[in-house]
Amino acid sequence: MLSIRFAGGLPRDFWILLLSLFLINMFGLGFSPFMAYFLREVGGSVGEVALVLAVSRIAYTFFLVVGGVVGDFVGRRLPLIVGPIVIGLSYIALSGARSWGDAIIPLTFSMLPVAFTAPAVFAYIADVVDESRYGRAYGVYFAVINLSAVLGYLIVGHMIEVFGYGASLVAVGVASILTALIRVWLREPRRQRMDRPVTAYVREAYDQLRRRFISLLILSRGLYLGLASTMSSVIIPLWAREIATLGEAQLSFIFAIEAAIYSMLAPIGGRLVESKKWWLRLSLLELLIKIPALLILISTTTFLQLLLVMVLDSGLAIFIIPALDSRLSSGLASIHRGAIWGLQQSITSAATITLILVGGYAWELLGPVNTVFILLAYPVGMMLLILTLARAGGENR
Repeated sequence: MLSIRFAGGLPRDFWILLLSLFLINMFGLGFSPFMAYFLREVGGSVGEVALVLAVSRIAYTFFLVVGGVVGDFVGRRLPLIVGPIVIGLSYIALSGARSWGDAIIPLTFSMLPVAFTAPAVFAYIADVVDESRYGRAYGVYFAVINLSAVLGYLIVGHMIEVFGYGASLVAVGVASILTALIRVWLREPRRQRMDRPVTAYVREAYDQLRRRFISLLILSRGLYLGLASTMSSVIIPLWAREIATLGEAQLSFIFAIEAAIYSMLAPIGGRLVESKKWWLRLSLLELLIKIPALLILISTTTFLQLLLVMVLDSGLAIFIIPALDSRLSSGLASIHRGAIWGLQQSITSAATITLILVGGYAWELLGPVNTVFILLAYPVGMMLLILTLARAGGENR
């Protein structure tokens, strides 16, 4: 297959995929901090908000295991095109919700296609990018995602204040459908032909989990992103609304600044963690920075304080995910990438469901301050897990 390469040795199809992701995430991620606001707007309590966000992910979590396998059999391109269409229609339906209960079904359907597209995205990147450039590719990927969020937070936050939640949800849906048109230009990567029964293939793929290094990579990524999702979708938005009394526009501005900082630094982080010598030290540094972020959050009541928390907690989180993603992609054969990435996404979703529920109900039962104190155990536990991972992979020097 002809491979046209651009800056940094990354191919044409990689950049087309990123262009489509830029569009869909500009509105999708742009709206995500306000989902809790929207559910509160239609009558949900804090516990009910956490319940809706968790329940909507349950079917998605189970389908992820199947979604990755489907991509290995039918190819990456088809799920990447069909998925955004279903997501778009679901968001348009969600715009008509008039109670928190009405939001469960459309929000659930908006998540289901991601069970097929999320594994396909990560597997597609690994298929079209040279292995030696995985670190920079995933660094650029997360930079573009966050760069799109810079615009998205500002645009969506302003749209909500001017036009309301209904019009903003319709805009998210339309942007998602347009994404499918961009992905028509993607080419199917050349992969090994599937010449074995499905059961034999699945058994062979999941045998990879017997490798301690692979299983620890999957677990580390799941727990890390699970808490990151809980912080960005529950803890930070609720703290901004309930404690700091910030409006949607102010919160969107905070998320936009954080995303801009991350976007500038993520490609640098991705390049640095390609080094076996530096990835461990930089990953531990990233986790250490989260401790003062949580301590500052406990006494946060102003815009600037919350902005500082966001920058420390996620704006500087540029090392761990590119390091884990590049090592997971390198450790898997192309024929199994969809299945294992699907399983990994499923574990991430299960961790997110659990942590969102724990975060939401702890907030109601123990109060916001005690909830954040409990979260302080997270970076310490993750540091121990990352050290174990490094030893398992022989990369602790």
